[in-house]
Amino acid sequence: MPLGPRKSLSRKADASADYVLCDPSRDARACGLLQSAHPEDEVSYIRSGHHASTRDHLRAVATEALEMISGRDCAALDIGCNDGTLLSFYPRWVERFGVDPGEHVDEIGDWAWTGRSAFPSKDLDAAFGDKKFDIVTAVSIFEHVDDPRGFLARVKSVLTDDGVFALETLYAPMVLTRTSVETLQAGVSGVYSLSVLEWLVREAGLKIFKGALTSKEGGSIRLFITHADFDEYDFDPWYERLARLWDEENALAMRALQPYQSFEQRAAEVRRDFITILEDIASRGECAHILGADPQTEALLRWAGPAANAVTAAVDTGMAREKERLGEKGPRIISETECRSAEPDFLIASSRYKREIMERWREAVMLGAQIIFVTPSPHIITSMNFSSEYGKAINAGDGPAGAQTLRAILSAAGGPRLIADNPDAAKTANG
Repeated sequence: MPLGPRKSLSRKADASADYVLCDPSRDARACGLLQSAHPEDEVSYIRSGHHASTRDHLRAVATEALEMISGRDCAALDIGCNDGTLLSFYPRWVERFGVDPGEHVDEIGDWAWTGRSAFPSKDLDAAFGDKKFDIVTAVSIFEHVDDPRGFLARVKSVLTDDGVFALETLYAPMVLTRTSVETLQAGVSGVYSLSVLEWLVREAGLKIFKGALTSKEGGSIRLFITHADFDEYDFDPWYERLARLWDEENALAMRALQPYQSFEQRAAEVRRDFITILEDIASRGECAHILGADPQTEALLRWAGPAANAVTAAVDTGMAREKERLGEKGPRIISETECRSAEPDFLIASSRYKREIMERWREAVMLGAQIIFVTPSPHIITSMNFSSEYGKAINAGDGPAGAQTLRAILSAAGGPRLIADNPDAAKTANG
């Protein structure tokens, strides 16, 4: 693929998170994929069942996929199954298979066949043989795949003739618009738009027949895919929704450089404002804890540089990790119970779980604690604005009560803002 200008976001003092754009402005054949300039490091995941919102989300994926398969006995494969949370939502009559290179797969019991391996691999090919699956799912996996073509080709080969492939991955318009810096800082292999995904799927001999936006990881797209020559899922309302989403994406000019240049400008502003908040907390001698002990949380603190020293602890919802720290020189990791006992003045959190965090920490906020959400721009939740901010979190969520189109979700998040606010910056971006 032709490579566009390298996009660098400082990651460490001696390293950066670099991304390159398959730039259509340089080559008409370019696809517009935003991809990592370097091979991704080994990915570390928290358990799928760690967050209630993630459990609910995975349940919805399993339920929706199963509804598309007639009531016959069937086999389901979850790629990147983690601790088996998604597989656990299938009824017992579904033959369940899970594959994942991470250690959490070993926690799954005998109720499912599991393989500790990346997909695809020679080991899995040998284990599966001629096995076919009626349902294949891959949630928050595709953005970490270095060879998306090979991945999709192998999915096609294990899918039954009328099988359904549920793919959910980070959605480029949402990542850029919401200035999801922690996602890019933590490292992903690629961030996809619908146009890029459709091209890859079509190249693999598959087709997308249904799709919707979700709030997972701060902004993802969920697609249901089947063989290109199978038409039993061709339902006009589903295609009409896809067409609307396609039109809305095209209106945001995702194949131009300007959205990416605008993102860099906003990311610099977010970093400056976040650092100022941390420095003010330190100057007043106040206490700040950060919620989460995952790669995104660590990346967010690295991104803040020396100002991150204002954060004295990282809060793991589970048990405290005795003598462990977040990263090499990060804050110590404590339990939620210890955090509540300490009564910190500020809690710093990722917007990926905004609604769940606000629900979980509502009482603490009412008693005087404040929650800092860093993206899409640093904002502080207090007892005074809790209700209005919670309403925004609900409107940007999934489900029938949530926003259903790209523009509605972006509006709930504060507007599209893919075009630079600064006219001079826009002029520069246009060349």
